Amino acid sequence: MSELPVRTERLVVRRFAAGDVAAFAAYRSDPEVSRYQSWDAPVSEVDAGRLVANFAAAEEAAPGWFQYAVELAGELIGDVGIGLHDNGMQAEVGFTLARPYQGQGYATEAVRCVLDRVFDAGVHRVSADCDARNTASAKLLERLGFRREGRRVQHTWANGEWTDDLLFGLLATDWPSPVPAIYACRPNVLVRDLSTSLRFYRDLLGFGVGWRWSDPSGRFLAEDDPDEPGTALVVREGAHLILTQVADAHPTRLHLDVNTTTQVDDLFAEWHGRGATIAEPPSVRPWGMYEMRLHDPDGTVLRVSAHPA
Repeated sequence: MSELPVRTERLVVRRFAAGDVAAFAAYRSDPEVSRYQSWDAPVSEVDAGRLVANFAAAEEAAPGWFQYAVELAGELIGDVGIGLHDNGMQAEVGFTLARPYQGQGYATEAVRCVLDRVFDAGVHRVSADCDARNTASAKLLERLGFRREGRRVQHTWANGEWTDDLLFGLLATDWPSPVPAIYACRPNVLVRDLSTSLRFYRDLLGFGVGWRWSDPSGRFLAEDDPDEPGTALVVREGAHLILTQVADAHPTRLHLDVNTTTQVDDLFAEWHGRGATIAEPPSVRPWGMYEMRLHDPDGTVLRVSAHPA
């Protein structure tokens, strides 16, 4: 297993450190974050300090729970836990993300990174469970390939009530194989004003900003080139777009494929709730796809579609 930390597209997955206590206590004390979790909120800084110290001292490959810290732009935004069975071949996974960073693909990105490490280490099966009302976590697990294997009715006593649990499982044989030489394509979308486009994709559509040109990791011109010539990467799950500011920008068409019609409806509700103008709400089109359409500030058409069940 490679050494920590690991850098993903937008995140750093690492060990916990003493400096994480305040941020850890803050997001774990949020009642919306703890609603479907097993701990009692709020979490004091004393208790958070004890937990973080234990996390930092744990051995990643040893049986028991190991907690990974998830960092974005130098800030702790969540954690992913792996509970390794004594036999070293089975594990459980759990995850928590601070509320301001939910719905932007960060949890999926972090859990995928951790699962890569777990399966590379020889684990055969990873299990997960969640409160049946926690639809966001259930959908995340399904996006990553977990099978829903059952429902335990009134199985867990949490926060003063009996709750149903959904059960999920994922086998190493079902986990994606190593990426081929050409592993992604990032369309270059021409825009007239980068700041306006970033606000649209980030604030209305929930994309994360992978880099802007002024970020050293995104520079590939000479040192005397402008700090911000107008290029940025925006990312949400499998969609990676490069936005490039040019004077003569013209609209194009982007096709965003999703797995199910339910996910199309979920994106419609999310984006409409954020204030995005939907040009054409979801419906079955004459060519058989369940699709909605919206336009970015430059008139680029975003088609979001899935095959009807």
